[in-house]
Amino acid sequence: MEGKSQQSYDLSSDAGSQNVTFYYFPTSYSSQKVLLALFEKKVKFRPKLVSLFHAQHMEPWYVKLNPEGVHVPVLRDNDIVINNPDDIISYIDTNSDSGPTLVPCPDTALGQSVASLREQLNLVPVDIITYGIIFHPHLSPTGCGIPSAIQRSMRENFANRLCYLANKATKYPNLRDGYLARSQIAAQKYDIITDEEKVKGQLYHLDTVFEDVESVLKNTKERHNIDVETFLFGTEFTAADITLSILLHRLALLGLESRFFAPNKSPNIQRYYERIQRRRTFQRIQEEVDELRWTLVWEDVKAASPYMASAAGIGLTLLITYYLVKSLIRR
Repeated sequence: MEGKSQQSYDLSSDAGSQNVTFYYFPTSYSSQKVLLALFEKKVKFRPKLVSLFHAQHMEPWYVKLNPEGVHVPVLRDNDIVINNPDDIISYIDTNSDSGPTLVPCPDTALGQSVASLREQLNLVPVDIITYGIIFHPHLSPTGCGIPSAIQRSMRENFANRLCYLANKATKYPNLRDGYLARSQIAAQKYDIITDEEKVKGQLYHLDTVFEDVESVLKNTKERHNIDVETFLFGTEFTAADITLSILLHRLALLGLESRFFAPNKSPNIQRYYERIQRRRTFQRIQEEVDELRWTLVWEDVKAASPYMASAAGIGLTLLITYYLVKSLIRR
């Protein structure tokens, strides 16, 4: 993306904050990538929560906003709507003068290295690995960090998604194509995540990816003074670092840390992740998750009240929400 957009302001300015709306959910993998970019570039925005737990990303108002996207996020800047997370990051980088350059010029060696590794990391099917562990928890060496009750609910919800989307397509014929496209993608993913051998295949492929990442970090460290803090390609934090940071965070949540970046196997990745966890912008993502606590409780009460009028029913919903948020905050 060359040059600034047609907007006459810097996204990190007060003017930008009046025009930029970010539709997201803090525990969403793609949302976390964009959040980290927003924080790094000091972009001010109006947050709009789209709860995946309550299927708000499948509601007509959101499907109209994001007809081809499967989940979240979406960024709206006046009349400009962007729903691909990497395109959002590039747009943020191009249109904000603050913070590091996340997407270096592709004509440079650094730009080409960032683009290449970013592409490789983006090919990792994070949603399939996430649900693959939830459907086959024994594949996690140390156990998935999501409580078992929530994992059971996620399995059931995914299995029911095809019927839900088909009903939506019938109820909203003007959005039929969007719902059917989502249904087709969900069916393809369900065939993979319920097949243990296919999930194992994705994990084996990820072993190779992390061998490459370990090599990149090792080579970068050797080119710099031992006292200098480095990232993937040097002292600058880039879009490739954003993707790797959030990927490591998700794998740790799934209990896959010991498989992919244990100190005795991938010491450079392990030290890298420790540095990332101390980075203020990364910590802000955890704060976003923390702030979900009462929002989720309120949404659960509203969702439960028509169907679970008893105090016991609402109490169960609140208990599930509490354990979910507690688990996510620990990570």
